[in-house]
Amino acid sequence: MTAGTKIRNLMRLFDASDAPVWAIDPAGKLVYLSAATARWLGLDVEQLLQRRAVAGSPVSNDPLDLLAATLSPPPGLKSRGTASLRVQPAGDAKHRIKPIDVRFVRVGSADSSLTIAIGGRFNDRVPDEELADAANVRQQLDAWRKRHAAIATVATAGVSSSAKRMRARIHVAASVRTHLGFFGPAGSCCESIARRVHQQSAPREPIAIVDGPLMDPELLDASIVPVVNQLANSAEAKATVLVRGLDEMPLDAQRHLVELIGSYNDRLRLIGLCSDQTTLDATADEQAPANADVREVVVGIKPPQRHIDVAIADLLASLTVTIDPLASRVQDIPVLAAALVDSHHAARDGVGERLSRAAIDALVIYPWPNNVEELDAAMRHAVRNATRESIAPENFPLAIRSYRPGDSLSRRKVQSVSLDEMLESFELKMIKSAVEISDGNRAAAARLLGITRSRLLRRIDAVESGAAKSPPQTPKSSSPSDGDRS
Repeated sequence: MTAGTKIRNLMRLFDASDAPVWAIDPAGKLVYLSAATARWLGLDVEQLLQRRAVAGSPVSNDPLDLLAATLSPPPGLKSRGTASLRVQPAGDAKHRIKPIDVRFVRVGSADSSLTIAIGGRFNDRVPDEELADAANVRQQLDAWRKRHAAIATVATAGVSSSAKRMRARIHVAASVRTHLGFFGPAGSCCESIARRVHQQSAPREPIAIVDGPLMDPELLDASIVPVVNQLANSAEAKATVLVRGLDEMPLDAQRHLVELIGSYNDRLRLIGLCSDQTTLDATADEQAPANADVREVVVGIKPPQRHIDVAIADLLASLTVTIDPLASRVQDIPVLAAALVDSHHAARDGVGERLSRAAIDALVIYPWPNNVEELDAAMRHAVRNATRESIAPENFPLAIRSYRPGDSLSRRKVQSVSLDEMLESFELKMIKSAVEISDGNRAAAARLLGITRSRLLRRIDAVESGAAKSPPQTPKSSSPSDGDRS
């Protein structure tokens, strides 16, 4: 083990102790680990030197980087100079590392300070409720990282039943190579989770990523030509195609994708990312007659529907992962936010390193329309704008710090009463006009509108279905003349 000349004698004394001891320099890097630390961790600690011991900051998926991050001090050390934490190092399946209580002591000034960590039993902790809360959340995060290191993207953290079910499905998905469907709202990090699952279930297997809404059969072939060439050149090769917005992919492109998968005997795997509004029992629209009329409905037009071809649904039915909206995972918000603060603080985005109780209260009541991605952006903003270690509500973006319960309800009311109805009415008029100009030719009408024919058919079907389900209006009088007009 190496150490600077000035502290070499002190390090010899630490090596003689049976208590694990390590030292962290001002940059957050491990500069010394004692012999007892080597015995506790069960490895040659020379491998950990100069790795960052900062919570949430592993620079790679290297297990040693992950291990070094778990040796970092808890929040509050900079201001208090001392802090305690139950350290839970991330081991592997063959070697379980026992957690121990550790006292961290910060010695020296800011630019030349050294943090010494000493394992043992300490019962003289200074009571501070907010720091205790932060340390408790940190321990939850360390336990989550330790148990779920392979899939430890921030979106999977949490203690709610929803988070537990999601992690259980992801663990299964990461252990077997099969077609996968991910269903979640916008901003729920479906793609990052899917990529991690792909890395675990099919390491070194090439992957092609395509945007479903933009595809047609010819463009799909061009987008995945590299992986298809590998499959064609070797009977042993395997590949994966990840489709963003699979439920918005035109049906002809979906069916072509099914043909490609079938032609390679499932050597081509599908990972589909879909909206949480899509279900696997959705079926494809039937081709409507070219001269069908478009009936005008003033209100009640349904939004564009998302569809998955029945053959695609059969492929994905074997294993799906559902990611619930963040607003329904209120229990998880403090843990998710703390993990993101750790990450941005470790990236040196700012001085903020923990959330105050008032800040957590503000996060819990906010509805998070853009889910984890919005939470990530908010925590980056908060870490950058905080002027001290504790992040307060005023450090959040305006939308969050000014939010009051009931705001979202009033916004939804405005949208549903005015904007949505106006847009839907305008859309209906455009469709009707295009069909009339094209003399009933649906393909020509779709070209005029700049959309696919299948999308036009879905909109026409939605209008007709809405009109069929609308209750008939009661006539104002029962005179024969009224009956003649019906």
